Amino acid sequence: MKEIRPVALSRPLRARGRRRLGRLLVVLTLLIGYLVWPYVTLWRLDRALVRNDQIVLARLMDLDAIRDELRRRLNKDVDSASGPPSDAFIVWLEEAIRRDGTAALETQVDLAWVRDRMLAYSPPGVGLRPALARAFFDGPWQFSLRLDADCGGPVFVRLGFTGSGWRVQALYY
Repeated sequence: MKEIRPVALSRPLRARGRRRLGRLLVVLTLLIGYLVWPYVTLWRLDRALVRNDQIVLARLMDLDAIRDELRRRLNKDVDSASGPPSDAFIVWLEEAIRRDGTAALETQVDLAWVRDRMLAYSPPGVGLRPALARAFFDGPWQFSLRLDADCGGPVFVRLGFTGSGWRVQALYY
């Protein structure tokens, strides 16, 4: 019987296969990195909330975007991704308006307010983990959190992808 020998691939064919494999690995690495990035941001946000690290919180939160989303939520003529305001939000807003008038959103919605809302359902010093009910993509550029507790309605947090990374762009309850 004749012995069958495997045909050796030519050098150009092997090099082309390695280049394709290299490109595929680069694309897979970038995709995995993109999918993991908001979870890493969430971990950084959690640590900054627990430590009350104002510098990191300022980098991870877009207060102007949060205020704008709250304004859209209150304006019935403009579409809002967050839906109608909850009773608890209306009570908070009424108190803020009594205290600060029409500038309530600018004066009350600051890093401390966002931090208090995000940690409202967690024991002191623990972070978001006990209250975190959901953390997942809503779209390619949006990542949402749902913070729950038995004692109150959920708090929703939306992170958006900006050119420099993921930042909190909306918070509503």
